Amino acid sequence: MRTFEYKTRVYFSDTDAGGIAYHAHYLDWAEHARTEMLRAIYPGKTQMQLAHEDNILMVVRSINIEYRSPAYLEDEITVLTDMEDVQHFSFTMRQRIMRGDTLLSTLSIRIAVVDNATKRPKKIPEDILRAFES
Repeated sequence: MRTFEYKTRVYFSDTDAGGIAYHAHYLDWAEHARTEMLRAIYPGKTQMQLAHEDNILMVVRSINIEYRSPAYLEDEITVLTDMEDVQHFSFTMRQRIMRGDTLLSTLSIRIAVVDNATKRPKKIPEDILRAFES
């Protein structure tokens, strides 16, 4: 899979009194990028449709985040998302939050696929695996 790019801006609500982005917003930006990536590679299926029609939830199992440099009010940032590893019941993504050429943060996110009814691990369906590979 190629790298997926998501662009956004640092808004006043993302920052502290000094205009520096609050650390939790990096997680929000990464989540927004993963959501938009899923929409791009699996068109016609929203997360709500996957949950209610296909009985599939994608839940965060673990996150490792490293902060390298701060983001500031008004910065345009790009979140780069790459698929690192796909298993039967989960997958790992690597995300980099950038301001131009400056690396602000790196994240490694393990996503578990679970059955919406039982909340037990569920094998990733073949059509989703194919979407990840495209």
